[in-house]
Amino acid sequence: MKNNITRRDWLTGTTAIVGGLMFANGALAQSVTIKGYTPTPENPIRYSANENPYGINKAASIAMTAAHKYGHLYSAGGPKGDLIELIAGMENVPTENVMVSGGSGEILKTLALIVAMEGGKILAPLPTYDDTFMDYSDRRGIEKIWVPVADDLSIDLDAIEAAYTDDVRIIYLCNPNNPIPTVMHAEKLRDFCKRMSQKCYVFVDEAYYEYVTDPNYDTMIPLVTEYENVVVTRTASKVHGFAGIRVGFGFGSPKMLAKIQSLMTGSINGPAMFGAIASYKDKEYMDFVVRKNNEALQVLYDLFEKHNVRHIKANANFTFFETGIEIEEVQQRFLKYGILMSRAFPPFTKWARISMSKPEDMKYFAEVYEKEFVNS
Repeated sequence: MKNNITRRDWLTGTTAIVGGLMFANGALAQSVTIKGYTPTPENPIRYSANENPYGINKAASIAMTAAHKYGHLYSAGGPKGDLIELIAGMENVPTENVMVSGGSGEILKTLALIVAMEGGKILAPLPTYDDTFMDYSDRRGIEKIWVPVADDLSIDLDAIEAAYTDDVRIIYLCNPNNPIPTVMHAEKLRDFCKRMSQKCYVFVDEAYYEYVTDPNYDTMIPLVTEYENVVVTRTASKVHGFAGIRVGFGFGSPKMLAKIQSLMTGSINGPAMFGAIASYKDKEYMDFVVRKNNEALQVLYDLFEKHNVRHIKANANFTFFETGIEIEEVQQRFLKYGILMSRAFPPFTKWARISMSKPEDMKYFAEVYEKEFVNS
């Protein structure tokens, strides 16, 4: 490998050499489709973080590379308004109901801060996404009311409403849910949001919106134009592959978004916004990612149905299956083969969440599963 980077390499935006140098000691995200790569415990395939295995698309990469010439400008030339206008148009809401941030996690943390400042509890299903919003709220000492999922592992909106108390300040709903990729049906969730937003904030996290196949699902974004206490978030981290680039969106009333923005301390960089504009315009790439995700899921469905393993038909880029043994043992047994599994999600410690990689990687997972857990 060439080790010297010339001035011309830098000026022409050459990325192959730079990328090769930075990741020469082993990239974390790998695939059996990479020539010469063998999964190892030291350099495993990541089936653990719900990442897009195909990365950012070419149009976004080109846009971000070109945007670096504006890097000396605050907000890097001002694409924020263009990005908000694009997203507002796609969701058919006024631009005043949309905000952009450095990843949706920044909005999640700020909402937790608002709850800490205003006082009150968080009401949420169990299990659900417990990083960022929940983790930050733990650090702020916010009390939580947890409501177990239903027998079919879906979020039980009736039980959540029954658990509401006057000191609840916010209800958190991840739709599709995570780690269990079920969805709440549109009409029931819509009525719930309308009713409960008269009592507290209702926060709907739609990080996996683009992957949903259930015809009864719908976004709650239209509600933000009428109901002041409803907030919805989206992210470019999943289908667009921006997990390390950080672009997220908040949807809410102008008053609610102003409150959130007044407390945010981070910012979003210009190249990321230029890249997001290009990526959200590239429907062909999004369709490709979703199609390959469904192919990858089908590999697992076939595996689990063959061996009568209880699992969830997913509306996301991950699924949830019953292991029958504690997740720590599952992790260790898979890691021997270079497969990195996700952490535990109590109380479902004998279940596992598995993120989709490329279909070829899921076939490798299936082979290892049968070798280690069926034929051993």
